[in-house]
Amino acid sequence: MGSEVDPGRAEQYIAAAGGFAYGALEADVHVFGDGKPVYRLRAWPPPSPSPSAERPEEAEYGDRVRDVARLEEWRDTSSRLAMLWLHGSHAEDKRRLTARFATGSVAAGWSVAAAVHGSATAEASARFMEHAAGRGGAGLLMIVERADRWPSSHLIWLFSNALLHRAGVPARVLLTAERLDPWLEIRGVLANHQASASAHRLEQTAVGEEPA
Repeated sequence: MGSEVDPGRAEQYIAAAGGFAYGALEADVHVFGDGKPVYRLRAWPPPSPSPSAERPEEAEYGDRVRDVARLEEWRDTSSRLAMLWLHGSHAEDKRRLTARFATGSVAAGWSVAAAVHGSATAEASARFMEHAAGRGGAGLLMIVERADRWPSSHLIWLFSNALLHRAGVPARVLLTAERLDPWLEIRGVLANHQASASAHRLEQTAVGEEPA
């Protein structure tokens, strides 16, 4: 099976498994035994965002401005690879904060990708892997929502994706979750990747939201 690559661009590698073929530019594709992806990478924003997640208004945002500043400080550290587990029980708060931070990161020159768990759809991998690779720029920010619902082995595979380990390209992984305990179980493996690992609890705002 062949694939055309524009002159001067990164080579494209095609791997086939059980009759399924996936292409990836400067990245890995992890598959189940049946050839379906364990996770998919999509350029931010993910499909069908809620209106509040797409355009969080300043007047409604309140104290979350300080949370955005905290995330920006984490993003802009000197670490080559850093992971942050953002946990709390209020799903809408996390979604809006993540959207705000992701939008600001794009404006700051970062390539932003969303990691989506599951194999319901076999995507054409080459397109979104190329987009996520982000030629040049400030670095790569990968967002994993509801990370506590992923099997720990799948998160560990995600952490080993070559997109996060390119020489000279800073990489950040923001994982949102309701619970902290899954992070306590998997953060030890990050030492193998020489990654900075931290967690932050998102406190409830004055106006309550429904839990995730």
